[in-house]
Amino acid sequence: MQELEHRHNYLIDDKSIARNEKRTLYVVILTVVMMVVEIFFGHFTGSMALLADGWHMGSHAGALSISLLAYRLAKSQIISRKFCFGAGKIIPLGGYTSALILAVMAVIMTVESIEHLLNPITIRFDEAIAVAVIGLIVNIVSAFILRDSHQHEDGHGDHDHNIRGAYMHVLADTLTSVFAIVALTGGKFFGIIWMDSVMGILGAAVILKWAWGLCRDTAIELLDPHDTSISFDKVRTVIENETTKIVDFHAWRIAPKVVATEIVIEVQYLKGARFYREIIEENFCIGHLTIEERLKIVK
Repeated sequence: MQELEHRHNYLIDDKSIARNEKRTLYVVILTVVMMVVEIFFGHFTGSMALLADGWHMGSHAGALSISLLAYRLAKSQIISRKFCFGAGKIIPLGGYTSALILAVMAVIMTVESIEHLLNPITIRFDEAIAVAVIGLIVNIVSAFILRDSHQHEDGHGDHDHNIRGAYMHVLADTLTSVFAIVALTGGKFFGIIWMDSVMGILGAAVILKWAWGLCRDTAIELLDPHDTSISFDKVRTVIENETTKIVDFHAWRIAPKVVATEIVIEVQYLKGARFYREIIEENFCIGHLTIEERLKIVK
């Protein structure tokens, strides 16, 4: 079979994807290093909040590695050829996987925090606070590394759910670090030992909410909803007239910056698909456009 000339290299040609992949790699390295430090000192100092933060950071290291793997797979020419519109759906799939990991770790954090609330242990506050502060600094640095890519994708909005998932994992780590510092400070200066476990539960609740939002958005994109960036009413405005009518219309996202559109136009006089393609491409930013011109049968 002769290989088709047209390729769907939307992710391979997207420079922001390569940039997001590199930033994710930097954050994975920072996260792994801090994870080892926090888990060690969590056991050493007896702090549940610090230990939870360390294991939580460990889960994020795994999730961020999944995000990194998603970028590598999505950019693969071999894998891209196996899908009708390229491997663009791997990006929201990476975000969906991150959301599930976030949810699981939130549940684990809640269970462990309740256990330590019922059975308190001795905490070495000075060491624990010092390590928690270092963890917070690392998380803030990681958040800034990922922040620009998450918020604005070259004016196209936040459609890279993979980088969004990575960013939310880092935000979750930042939140748990803040809660750990508050809890440890309260325990050291005011003797509120139970605050360590309460902050773990509160942090888990916030993380679970973030996980739900990311899971909802990525699941919807994986199911190919109509993409709102291409307005059907506006397409009708530039195409339809007394002799021309759109009888079928589909628009869905196949990559972070690419929308595919299929349009069936019923006409009284044939003008050719190229005629309508030029009109649509002049008015809309569509990465993959399929047009069928159908002659209306007059009875």
